[in-house]
Amino acid sequence: MVKVRNLNKLNYSEWVALIRERNRPSGGIKSVHEVAVNAFIGPSKKVLEIGCNTGFTSVNLSLLTGCRCVGIDINKDSIKEAKKYSKEQGVDKRINFIVANALDLPFDDETFDVVWCSNVTSFIEDKEKAISEYLRVLKIGGTLVVIPIYYIRKPPKKLITEVSNAIGAKVKFMEKKDWITLFNNVSLKNNYKLELYYEKDYIYQDRSNFIREYVDCILNKKHLLKLNKEDKEIIKKRTLNFFYLFNKNLKYAGYSILLFQKRKIKDEIELFITKEK
Repeated sequence: MVKVRNLNKLNYSEWVALIRERNRPSGGIKSVHEVAVNAFIGPSKKVLEIGCNTGFTSVNLSLLTGCRCVGIDINKDSIKEAKKYSKEQGVDKRINFIVANALDLPFDDETFDVVWCSNVTSFIEDKEKAISEYLRVLKIGGTLVVIPIYYIRKPPKKLITEVSNAIGAKVKFMEKKDWITLFNNVSLKNNYKLELYYEKDYIYQDRSNFIREYVDCILNKKHLLKLNKEDKEIIKKRTLNFFYLFNKNLKYAGYSILLFQKRKIKDEIELFITKEK
């Protein structure tokens, strides 16, 4: 357990490990199901999750599809919790969680059928290096799963600063098109070809009225219940602060599920496109 005097120094990723929250991708379990169907993930597939946190996505993806997963995170406490979670859910034989850095993945070229990076690239300073690594370990014909959070309207600068401080990484104003351009540009620099074959856009709901109930639920865990009253109050207050801040920020944001296929050659752009009626 982290000593109380150090609590205010933890960023959100470290906080997730402390409270053992099941840190989900945007869209939660629905996104896991949507990706599984549209990326054709099944028992024969080998999946790498970048920034797995406490294991929610890898565990639930394997539960749903029977796929084999490797989850990496730089936080050893998160990895420890992810291993425990996979065992509790009965999928630990199919999942390997390891401490590793996205900028230097410990895997051979073209090892994985699917690389799931969700929104973790937002937390990485050298985004081009990280994306190059994602693509290096992805097989030809494999799918890169990106679920970026982006701004659909300009937030106050003060809010961006507060969020940057909370997550321990500088937040840049990026729109959906900026994320797509970034991934395509990095792929071209590395002589890879990416084809965006699936995309769906979402906006966030205001969840301010549900935050206290949610925090009470996730803090009702044995390792936290053992703490003294003062420590519990400190942890509860900071957890609430995180979620109220993120909820405020997400009022300016949306996210997309983007599925890119790594190819040997890239097809020409499509002329006649459609949209749902």
